[in-house]
Amino acid sequence: MGLRTFITIALMLWSVAVLAEPPVMINGRLLSAQEVATLERQLGIRVVPGNYLYNAANGCWFNIANGTQGCLGQSVMNYFSRYGSGERTSDGSWSHYSGAAGGSVGGTGDGCVYTSFGWSNC
Repeated sequence: MGLRTFITIALMLWSVAVLAEPPVMINGRLLSAQEVATLERQLGIRVVPGNYLYNAANGCWFNIANGTQGCLGQSVMNYFSRYGSGERTSDGSWSHYSGAAGGSVGGTGDGCVYTSFGWSNC
């Protein structure tokens, strides 16, 4: 195999690895990229890659990969992790408190972002 062929193959493999979406698994079932996109549209948030356990009876979930957990509600989704907690509401507002950072950050449905450290883009 010539150097040019080797470089071409290496670049192809690198591009596949870089462009591949990290996996999302729910209750042992690997979701396709299309299924993840559909789920994100339905929830109104980005689904972080990981291995999730989901309880359909109460709407609660746990991400085995990073320890975050929460429950899906009708208007508010709360989540908890070892680093803090937060919520997202149906109007697009969100907030997150970080115990490690000693503060919080949040946003409104119209795009304003703010911190408890006195910064805001609005």
